[in-house]
Amino acid sequence: MEHTLTLSRAQAALRRHDLLIDALCCPEELTFPVLTYDSRAVCSGALFICKGLNFKPEYLQKALASGAACYVAEQPYADHVPALIVRDARKALSILAAEYYNHPAERLTLIGLTGTKGKTTTTYFIKNILDTALGSRTAVLSTVEMYTGGEAEEAHLTTPESLELQQCFDDTLSHGITHLTMEVSSQAYKQQRVYGVPFTAGLFLNLSEDHIGPLEHEDFEDYFNCKLRLMKNCSLAVICRGTDRFEEIYAAAKAHAERVLVCGSDPSCDLWVENIRKESVGFAFTVCDKKSRRDFRITMEGRFNVENALAAITVTRALGFSDDAIAAGIAGVSVPGRMNVLKKDGRTVIVDYAHNFLSFTALFRSLRQDYPGAPIKVLCGCPGHKNQKRRVDIGHLCGEYADFVYLTAEDPGFEDPAEICREMAGYIEEYHRRYIILPDRAAAVERSIAELQDGEILILAGKGEEDYQKVQGRYDFYESDLAIARRCLGL
Repeated sequence: MEHTLTLSRAQAALRRHDLLIDALCCPEELTFPVLTYDSRAVCSGALFICKGLNFKPEYLQKALASGAACYVAEQPYADHVPALIVRDARKALSILAAEYYNHPAERLTLIGLTGTKGKTTTTYFIKNILDTALGSRTAVLSTVEMYTGGEAEEAHLTTPESLELQQCFDDTLSHGITHLTMEVSSQAYKQQRVYGVPFTAGLFLNLSEDHIGPLEHEDFEDYFNCKLRLMKNCSLAVICRGTDRFEEIYAAAKAHAERVLVCGSDPSCDLWVENIRKESVGFAFTVCDKKSRRDFRITMEGRFNVENALAAITVTRALGFSDDAIAAGIAGVSVPGRMNVLKKDGRTVIVDYAHNFLSFTALFRSLRQDYPGAPIKVLCGCPGHKNQKRRVDIGHLCGEYADFVYLTAEDPGFEDPAEICREMAGYIEEYHRRYIILPDRAAAVERSIAELQDGEILILAGKGEEDYQKVQGRYDFYESDLAIARRCLGL
């Protein structure tokens, strides 16, 4: 479907959100065939958005030379050129993108999830329930993939930029899909990628300190408040009772959402879980409300995934789906790179995306409970130029729970991966645990599996199925932890 945006519609949309400061040199009317913030994508008549910390005026000059008819910016950059001057260019992009695609989110059942851990797995629990109940594949935007009805694409951002996001919504509708489940990162609200997006349902899973740093959030309050915004922009709000800052999250949801539900392990919740039983593969558990009890099963490992499943059950029940469809939908969920358990000759390798304090804590505690007495080895690292506290937290947790640690590269960026590893090692040493530093991740994974003994458990943490490393501003190919593990084990 072709889309256009008129100057009058753009101005009206910006005024509704109190974003328009001035309209300079604007004629009575213009029709824009293209909306873009990429100067390389400009064609004749395009509306060009000047946004981002890295924006340079020469980008606008290039756009104008390519035929841009008007630009949107927070300040004037060019004389005698039609321009819309706005208070916030990122917010303006989100609002104009929705207007350009005729507000597709309003015609979708749109489910958004936020939290420090568990977003991806819970997203796929919900998606599988929807697929089962509706009898067809539904849309998903996750850390793992983007699927809107055509070919699935690998995701590089948890939540796409606002223009691409609205295009995803539009693509979903054009393929006859009515339901979309998506992860909503704190950065998505920080960067205004979901500004003005109305969610049918919003789910707040959990909260701990993460993504604090010069390239992310300046402090924990900023991180928390960004995540909290999902509760202010959804009709149905679902909150996991065990999250930190629960009372504040609940108050925000009650003030803005039409309906608020709480799930957890306490019978005071609207839905609660009890009688969790470890099975040969996965877990069985009972979900209760004030009127009923129902048994469910999941085949994913990790006791914490019962919490994720409960959250998915709560959301989909509230949206009117049957327990039978829900039970069938969650039973066979497997997410690449999330609690993938590989076994060979008495050796167990677990590939998981655990990468912060909350996810590492949940993973270690689950393994200690479900594999009592088994020696635990872990391979991990920390990203460069991101939350420095991760290095402290993960170092301490490895020291507390692991019997041996392989420290290696994990998206080092412009930092030296060996130096990141040495910093983490300093915290491990406080616990007198054995470790080795192997900056080459592929070689480290191969060695860790070669050294794994009968009865031992090896965790490959932090990368999951990602087939790249972020190095020196590039995405360098990486075979992926999961692929290397399968190859080394002969699976």
